[in-house]
Amino acid sequence: MIDTGTLAVSILGFVIAVIFGLIEPRISIGKEYDSEFKSKIQDTIKKQEGVESVLKDYEITNKEIERRENITLLIGSILIAGSVLILGNTVISNNAVPKFPYALTSILIFILWLFVLHATTKKLDSMSYSRVRAMEEALSDHFGYDFGIHKYLYSKTKKNCETVWWMRWRKIFWGLILILLSSAWLLLSVIN
Repeated sequence: MIDTGTLAVSILGFVIAVIFGLIEPRISIGKEYDSEFKSKIQDTIKKQEGVESVLKDYEITNKEIERRENITLLIGSILIAGSVLILGNTVISNNAVPKFPYALTSILIFILWLFVLHATTKKLDSMSYSRVRAMEEALSDHFGYDFGIHKYLYSKTKKNCETVWWMRWRKIFWGLILILLSSAWLLLSVIN
């Protein structure tokens, strides 16, 4: 007999994963930096000790990106592992417990992480990276060489204003994991 509640939750997971796949590219669009901001940086660099100020700002911005990424990965690891553990414990329970509440909890934990933490982190990162790239451009002009890894990676993953193909898969990776989790719950809803 099909567990309709668990089936509905797994379908919800599929729908949310598709929605994420459609909106994710808009969440993490690599924004071009503000040319006015770059001009201000260039003006600051011309002043005495201006380079040190810009380099310190660059360092602080990079630390902020790293801190936010670490928090996202840490919390994501805990919540995603928790979602999978709930699934695993339900599988080994041999139908001793109803699946629906566990399926709902497992998928909702993942969805909350995906939209509340992951998506907002991507949005903040997009803003931070555009700021860093502006600093890197200004510092490149000042030092006379291609300064900064973020600008370099951005140029290598964008060709003719189009993102390289593998970046699209990388961006929707967590949506694909949600599809796998939802598939597992779908199988559990059908198999007794």
